[in-house]
Amino acid sequence: MDPVLRLIAGHRSVRSFEPTRLDDDVVRECVAAAQQAATSSNVQPYALIRVEAPDTRAALARCCGDQPQVAEAGAFFVVCAEQRRFRIAADLHDAPFEPNLETFLVGAIDASIFAQSLVLAFEAQGLGICYIGGLRNELREVRRLLELPADVFPLYGLCVGVPAEDPGTKPRLAPEAVLFHERYPSEAEQRAHVGEYDGRMAEYYAARGLEGRDWSGGVFRKWRRRTREELRGFYGEQGARLD
Repeated sequence: MDPVLRLIAGHRSVRSFEPTRLDDDVVRECVAAAQQAATSSNVQPYALIRVEAPDTRAALARCCGDQPQVAEAGAFFVVCAEQRRFRIAADLHDAPFEPNLETFLVGAIDASIFAQSLVLAFEAQGLGICYIGGLRNELREVRRLLELPADVFPLYGLCVGVPAEDPGTKPRLAPEAVLFHERYPSEAEQRAHVGEYDGRMAEYYAARGLEGRDWSGGVFRKWRRRTREELRGFYGEQGARLD
């Protein structure tokens, strides 16, 4: 297999890390590489905040649902969308800046493209990573801890470090369940794909002592009630326009 494809296919989420601080030069090199990721009209609407102070990282770990890797990984980053530079650019030209939902979406999309490119750069160095969506549990406290100004929107955290475990790769949906030709498939076809994947995931979980679990059950439990309903209010406070 091509080495790039092998790197991508070998991704796994690492949640246990050696207590080895990430070298600053490695971080800068990986960030610089990730900045070459695609970005809409070259606007680059993202920011990456490295958090090192132990007290702050411990507080962020609590915000993220008491996930210990947030405090213990070799490095912890907060991935943000941002439109602050847009306002600065408008001011430089004595022009108005009118954000809307598209502005916010471009920031969130481009920040995620950048983040995934950064992850691949870190993994190419033999490091492990774990995205932390739990950062959105308590965004106002995150804002306070990081002293975030208006027009900066924290999206998720990213743990990076030397792995202290090898959790293995998790099975994914079959390519035929996500790659379609000309049009979206029928309900019956998608149900068949979900059923096939449930079977493989049940085997994966059973091998790890989690009998009775499958994929659709996990999805159902995750989305059976609305979550993080304060997000619209928080991002609005930060300057996002979602209309």
